[in-house]
Amino acid sequence: RNMGDLAPANGEALVYGGVVNPAALVFDCDGTLVDTMGPFLIADQQTCAEFGMTMSVKQFYDLAGVPIREIFAILAREQNKNPDLDAMAARCKTLADDLMKDGPEMIAPVVAIARNAFANKIPIAVASSGVKPTVTHHLKLHGIFHLFQAVVTIDDVENGKPAPDLYLLAAKKLGVDPTKCVAYEDAELGMESARRAGMAVVDVRDMQGVPDPRKGW
Repeated sequence: RNMGDLAPANGEALVYGGVVNPAALVFDCDGTLVDTMGPFLIADQQTCAEFGMTMSVKQFYDLAGVPIREIFAILAREQNKNPDLDAMAARCKTLADDLMKDGPEMIAPVVAIARNAFANKIPIAVASSGVKPTVTHHLKLHGIFHLFQAVVTIDDVENGKPAPDLYLLAAKKLGVDPTKCVAYEDAELGMESARRAGMAVVDVRDMQGVPDPRKGW
């Protein structure tokens, strides 16, 4: 069976990400459930340009999963710049919100897994490096917010990905052992975060119908 295959809804064992009957599934949001990466790339690059900095496509994807303010801090150090990071993060959010005012597209194959787990009464959560208002808005826009018993974002933890905090908190909110969970991710640092929390990990980019930016490098 493919790692992302949907499990049958009848009485036989449910398999997600190669794990039989997992305690819970935890999903990243951007690039996993909703296709926000294209607009975020445009917003990030434009913000960098306005503040006299640069960001390559490779840097964007290498740093995917890191909170945006920290991404700008990393780039500023590399480029010997000293910008107002709070102003950069605020400007980037304004640009991204404007680009996605009609909402990003859902990533159907991954959302189908979340719906399937919900139907099979498997607890599911979101663990996102995004900010709560944006993540909540995108999930509600597509009518899938109700699927998740917990939505954990960068606002809820001290350390973003690749630290395990987001995934550990998601498991805690669901009341399950993180080592019995399966995480769905599209970013290397996000996968590292989930693995450090002890979770099995599915790289959604390997699933049919999921955008894979690596193909354009």
